[in-house]
Amino acid sequence: MKIERIFNNNIVSARSEDAQELLILGKGLGFKSKVGDEINESLVEKIFQLQDEAVSNKFKMIIDEIPLAIIEITDDVVQLAKQNISKTISDVIYISLSDHLYFTTQRMEQNLVIQNPLSWEVKRYYPEEYAVAKEAAKIVEKRLGLDLPDEEISNIALHFVNAEINNSMNDVTHIMQLLQEIMNIIKYHFVIEFDEDSTSYFRFMTHLKFFCQRVITGEAMDETEDYLYQVMYKNLPDIFACIDKIAVFLENNYSFKMSHSEQLYLGIHLDRVLNRK
Repeated sequence: MKIERIFNNNIVSARSEDAQELLILGKGLGFKSKVGDEINESLVEKIFQLQDEAVSNKFKMIIDEIPLAIIEITDDVVQLAKQNISKTISDVIYISLSDHLYFTTQRMEQNLVIQNPLSWEVKRYYPEEYAVAKEAAKIVEKRLGLDLPDEEISNIALHFVNAEINNSMNDVTHIMQLLQEIMNIIKYHFVIEFDEDSTSYFRFMTHLKFFCQRVITGEAMDETEDYLYQVMYKNLPDIFACIDKIAVFLENNYSFKMSHSEQLYLGIHLDRVLNRK
């Protein structure tokens, strides 16, 4: 392969056999090299081939400013995320995560930690992303000698959530806030603390998270279960008294009108978690 562009001493670009642009990393790859030179394959450490051209162009704009070690860590973490997170991760993660890790390491070296008020919620509601973020922290510690606190791990996890196809950071923040608001209504209504490690709690939170996503995006369910709703409403009065509070809250604060189907399914899941079914 021949060098097509030199970004710095460690990063160059070339073309694959099918004419796709490749970003090639390796210490000294660009040092004393010229466009058109053959790439010294013994120096190659990583090869990027980003499918999204817009993302690739943005990535090329920042790689000249970010140390090679951060770029390498980013790629290792992204590969880990793609293997362990069930949702599809967009290539935009290369931009957001490398930029975030670079400034995080700078802040850590200055003993500056940005508090994440949603740290607990991220850990609880996005366990896959948080688990990968913890592994990312281990990689950072091993290679850079920096011990990232929980707040920073949560920040990294949020970047994974944001990079998941069809998500946006703004939506994610609103979803977590809404989750907490609904959980507060439930806890105050029943005067209860849940066993957050139980399977029933996990199932309930999974349903609630997707419900909150629909609220934020305004995707209400159709009315298809009115008869069953009426039956369950009579059989589980306390459950649906709580659901009524949630419905009023959503209509007043989010202009979202819960259908009977939404109320029914949320009520069923709530009954299960309360009774450990």
